[in-house]
Formats: sequence, structure tokens, C-alpha cells
Amino acid sequence: MKDIGSIFPLSVEDMSLIDSEPTINSSEENIINFSLCREAMYAIAEKYGKTEKKVLIPAYTCQTVIDPFVQQGWICRFYNIHANLRIDTEDLLRKFKSFSPTILVVHPYHGMELNTTELDTLKLIKKEGCILMEDITQCIYSKKRPNIFDYFTGSYRKWYKVPDGGFVESKMLDGIKIPAMENDSFVRKQAEAMYLRAKYFETGDEIIKSISIRLNKEAVAGIGNSIALHKMSEFSSLLKSKEESEASTNIRSKNYNYLYNHLYQSSDIKFVCQNINEVTTAPLYFPIYVSNRTEIQKKLAAKHIYAPVLWPVNTAEVLINDNIKYIYSHILMIPIDQRYDEQDMKKIVTILNS
Repeated sequence: MKDIGSIFPLSVEDMSLIDSEPTINSSEENIINFSLCREAMYAIAEKYGKTEKKVLIPAYTCQTVIDPFVQQGWICRFYNIHANLRIDTEDLLRKFKSFSPTILVVHPYHGMELNTTELDTLKLIKKEGCILMEDITQCIYSKKRPNIFDYFTGSYRKWYKVPDGGFVESKMLDGIKIPAMENDSFVRKQAEAMYLRAKYFETGDEIIKSISIRLNKEAVAGIGNSIALHKMSEFSSLLKSKEESEASTNIRSKNYNYLYNHLYQSSDIKFVCQNINEVTTAPLYFPIYVSNRTEIQKKLAAKHIYAPVLWPVNTAEVLINDNIKYIYSHILMIPIDQRYDEQDMKKIVTILNS
């Protein structure tokens, strides 16, 4: 039994580590690890709580980027992102000049590191004294750390078989609260969901799968909008230490390239990135635009392929124009992670090309 696009499974051997004593040095230079990326962002927002609390955020973003600021009373405004998921630099400059934010958040999307035009625009903004934060969750393997940024944040659990894990990386960590407690309830429920997913793959038992899905949803729902700071669990740190990052990078890039070269574009399916040379680091997903997203998702799910929507809209203010509305209502993510090989990509291509 094999699903494509499900949560990462944890084996019996993996689960045996959950109550292990710390055996590795999880500290890294200029990095603080949190249970969740939103907590890292919360800690940054909290540090600047005595400034003018105004933040400028990409209009195409995750609710978990918005919530840390909203919870602390920041005013959020949103700038345009083109359909190819590049920054609308003209709109960004206009919004920056009219809004004068204290913090600017930037996303590089799905392996497309920031290009020269984007960086040049950000340099102009940096000269005005704005604090720049780059959320590299969708380009986690990127080695680039442009010196115009004050903070880099990201989520490990989107990329690895870890129940939790996020980080802030900076040379300005003074004033960032270092969490002392793990998010024990969330981690254990997530770990159990991941373990049951592995058991489902072994047995094909749909009841086990349904319990796994329920536990995963309960864990996520338990986080809610009330963000509190937790450190990344020792369990996740141990699991992450066993990851083979270079191999994962190569597999993701290979799978992305296969889809790019074999999927047919049509009136129903279009690539978000039309030029593969812009994908300069391993992507999180292969994003496409589809005319009837629900129908395509059902078609894939019938073959145990689960293509998520990133992201659902919970804050209507992000819908600043028709372009952004199109992105949110048509974008679909095709899984390409290190669990999958060329045969899996062929299966996806066969379904979508039909």
C-alpha cells in the first residue's frame, strides 16, 4: 500500500527514540529552533513589540505567517505576487512607501530563490531601515543568505519525517526569547498519527488510516491561533539528524524535472513556473494551476495521490486583486518529496495527462 502526498510515516524504530535522553548537540550557530515556524515568527514580532507595529506580507501566504503578528496587535498589509510567484516589485515599493512598515516578510516559492530584480528592490527598502525577514520554508535547502535580511525563518516538518520543528536564523538573536519547554501534546499526537500512517502502509487497513488522519487533524487543531513558544522536541532533533539532505535534494529536483518534462500543459493545467532554470534549489512541491481543482484532486485521490491546496484563505484581506484571487483558487501542489521515485512521477503524469 502506498499513498503519494500523505504525511510522513514513522517506523517502530523511529518511535523507539521518542523517550530517548538527548544524545546530540542540537544547538547551531546563529539559530534558535522552535516547535513551529509560526512560533519563530511570533518571537521576532514580540522582540519588536515596542516599535510601530506594522508588517508588510506577501498577499500569497499561509495563515500561519499572519497569525503571529495579528495575535500581538500588529497591523498587516499585503503586497502583490505575480502568477509566476515572483514579487511584484513595483507594487511592493508602492506599498512600502505608503505604509512604512517596521517589518517586511518575503517568501521565495518552491525552489525559486530570489532573483536579481527582487533583491535589488529589497536593497532599496533595506536602506530605509526596514527589518527584513525571509521565510525560506519553501526553499529550505537553499544555501543563500542575502545579507540584506535580518532574519530567516523556516519549517522543518514540511520536509522531513519529524513531528515538529521550525527555526529562526540570524546574527541578531539578542532579544529573541529562547523557549524552554517542548510542545509535548502536539509532538506525541503527531508522532502517533505518523506511526499509524506507517502501519496503514504495511497493512492497507483503512480504519488505521482514518485514525491517523483524525489524530493529525486533532494535533493541528490543538495549536489553534493562540501561539505560545516551545522548543523543537529532542525526538524531532534526533530524527532530523538522521536525514540525508543531499540525497533528498537530488530526489526532489529529479522528480520536479520529470514532471516538468513529461506533463502536458493545456487549457486545464498550466505550470506555475514556465522556466525551469528559475528553480535554483530543491522545491517543496511541483505547483500547477488547474481549471477545476476539486475535480483534479478527486481524480488523483482515487489513485491514492493527495495533492494539497496551499493555501486556504482565512484572512480575506489577502485577496487584494484578481491575480491573487486566481492564485488562491487555482493553484495545486503535486508531491515530489524524497519518498517518491520516477515510477511515482510516471503514475502522476499518466493521470494528469489523461
